[in-house]
Amino acid sequence: MVFPYLRRERFWRQLHFYFGLLLSLQLLAWFASGLVMSWFPIEQVRGEHLQSPAPAANWNDALVTPASALQQAPAEFRHAQLSLSQRGAEPVYQLQQDDQQLLISALSGQALAPLSDAEVRMLAQQRYQGTGTVRSAEWLTLAPAEVRGLKAPLWQVQFADAEHTAFYFHPVTGQLLRVRTDTWRLYDFFWMLHIMDYEDRSDFNHPLLIISAGSALGFTFGGFVLLGFRLARLRRPSLPTG
Repeated sequence: MVFPYLRRERFWRQLHFYFGLLLSLQLLAWFASGLVMSWFPIEQVRGEHLQSPAPAANWNDALVTPASALQQAPAEFRHAQLSLSQRGAEPVYQLQQDDQQLLISALSGQALAPLSDAEVRMLAQQRYQGTGTVRSAEWLTLAPAEVRGLKAPLWQVQFADAEHTAFYFHPVTGQLLRVRTDTWRLYDFFWMLHIMDYEDRSDFNHPLLIISAGSALGFTFGGFVLLGFRLARLRRPSLPTG
């Protein structure tokens, strides 16, 4: 009766061993990514230490009322949703109609054109608190992967600093939408490994992650079962040898 028991235990131990080998790389990725993500303060990851606060818009200087802004807008924006925004310190009305957007100066009542290269460079230098200087400014018609979720067009301003900082601005208002640094890129890479979403890096409810997490749980539970087998065998009385 002892030998079948031993064979059964040996089978489960071998299965547990090879199953562990399959899971070991992902377990290592989970542990390493968890360490990296807990190491860096989230404020540093977001680059908050590199950006100065946006100037406050003085709405007391507004010469155009919301009703006048809607009345002067093109016909397709007459019934748009109106909200308050700003361009630098200039107060701005933002009109949103479905997927279309129009920004009107609350000082002049004129529709605002996109920022020029010189304007966005000046704005970027004002908002930047690092030690570098503006290296380049690029008008993007396609949002890069590191700012997935943002809609193009965008202004990207890169700085010559140790973190390879990039600021992403709204093309018309100049609102600072995202800050990206090498710290963020490293964090994002390990975030990808942690949630196992190798494309969008945003979905943590997908089948691959669920199956892997369930398998890891099963692997751990199997270890306790094998421990029980081991303890039970140690408690069995040994057979006489002669």
